[in-house]
Amino acid sequence: MLKNTEEDISIIITLYKTPIENIQLLNQYKNFKVLIFNQSEEYDSKKRLNDILKFNFEYFSSKKNLGNSKSSNILLSKVKTKYCLFTQPDVTINGQTIKKLVNCMKLRDDIIFAGPIIKSDEGISDKDTKQNYMKKEYLDASCMLCDVKKTREIGFFDENFFLYWNDEDLMARVNKSNYIMIQSLDSFAIHKSSQSSKNSFKIDLIRGVSFKYGEFLYDYKYKKFRLIKLLRQFTQNLFFILINFLFLRFKEALKNISYLIGIVIFVKFIILNRKPLL
Repeated sequence: MLKNTEEDISIIITLYKTPIENIQLLNQYKNFKVLIFNQSEEYDSKKRLNDILKFNFEYFSSKKNLGNSKSSNILLSKVKTKYCLFTQPDVTINGQTIKKLVNCMKLRDDIIFAGPIIKSDEGISDKDTKQNYMKKEYLDASCMLCDVKKTREIGFFDENFFLYWNDEDLMARVNKSNYIMIQSLDSFAIHKSSQSSKNSFKIDLIRGVSFKYGEFLYDYKYKKFRLIKLLRQFTQNLFFILINFLFLRFKEALKNISYLIGIVIFVKFIILNRKPLL
């Protein structure tokens, strides 16, 4: 039993059109304090989730898709434990692994995040190694243990990033702070990427728009933005939309359309906030 450790950890998870099998997977956290933010019409009430999950949890929701950054920040603001595991519904991790992450966090006072080794295959089990952890400049944010007080101190996710690039921004801010991130070398989790939400035309469009918008916003925030890159990608995506429609490659055309929209939204963000492009 991990009773003492479990009492000091919360699990925070955002749901958006999450497949039923991933909802069921959340039962792996039944011994922890769990906070769920739901922002989709499916499983749109605590009662419906209670029919699937066999434990008590705190429930927050929005009919509007607020994005991963804002919903995660809301959950972090509700956490009352010393640590929280920020993760996604398609991640498999056991209680023993979470305990090892906590033990690693306690090795140094300047650790803010600790993550396991992330695999995509089944059958991963914990194993002992002589070295406890490795200092990292970037962690896989699909599953990482956070020191809540330190995370609130530097700020969690920048809410200008809707879905993608918010973790890159967070890691960049950590690397500029006095805190460090580590990866536990005897802890493992399984993440089946891009399975936390059901695939659909709308979700594919949101992903593409968010990725390209976030890419340019990240470049701009860290002074890597180049106008020539924006103009080149705008022109290229416009051209490939026409080519892909001509050859009936509709999936590729959708990707180009989403990227084009993402670029337009970025320019709109810059204009509305009265920021110079050059």
